[in-house]
Amino acid sequence: MSEERDYEAEAVEQGWNADFDGPNKTDAKTFVERGEQIAGILKSKNKKLEDRLHKLEAANVQFGEYHKQTLETQKKKTAEQVEALEEQLAQAITDGDGQAYNLHRKQIDNLKAEPVTTDQNAYAQMAQDWVSENKWYNDNPKLATFADGLSERVAGSGFSGQAYFSELTRQVKEAFPEDFANPKKTAANAVEPGGQVSTGNSKAKTYDNLPDDAKIACNDFVTTGFMTQEDYVKQYEWEQ
Repeated sequence: MSEERDYEAEAVEQGWNADFDGPNKTDAKTFVERGEQIAGILKSKNKKLEDRLHKLEAANVQFGEYHKQTLETQKKKTAEQVEALEEQLAQAITDGDGQAYNLHRKQIDNLKAEPVTTDQNAYAQMAQDWVSENKWYNDNPKLATFADGLSERVAGSGFSGQAYFSELTRQVKEAFPEDFANPKKTAANAVEPGGQVSTGNSKAKTYDNLPDDAKIACNDFVTTGFMTQEDYVKQYEWEQ
């Protein structure tokens, strides 16, 4: 027969105080089990963050290569335009056409002075602005993973600069319209005929149905900013 677990000894070792008499007081067994649950959640959260970091690093490499190619293409295009204008400039000199000469000279100067807008700094700023405007990219792992998978395909379709980010957003919203639904409209649909609001299932996996000790742990996570209430509820190990 296996030796009975000494929850009190484990709890004391982890900082539990039997003499504590506050509003969050709990017994040794609950204290130990809650600590194990939190440790499991932390491990799961760290693993997801690590995976997310690897995906972002890979995406950055792909974006870097794509925009390097775009930069070279734009430089080549500018050089060809300058070459064509220089031929027209030479012809204007031959023809003694001062007006055409001044026009082509100005066009050439403008092309040479025009900053390249697809360099890494410009792209980084556009990416930062896009992430700020599209909170779902950081808040919804499902949508973020889908967007990462689309990135190369959208770029390969010829979209670049701001058009690339607009097309990426459009395709994500088209694939998952339910994640971008109007919450007010959704709430209205929850009202049953006759004006009665559905109360839902008392066994639903919501914060209100969490055990008291789990609510305390959840509140701690939310207060410290480690995770949202919604994330905690999703990761909580509900009884079947």
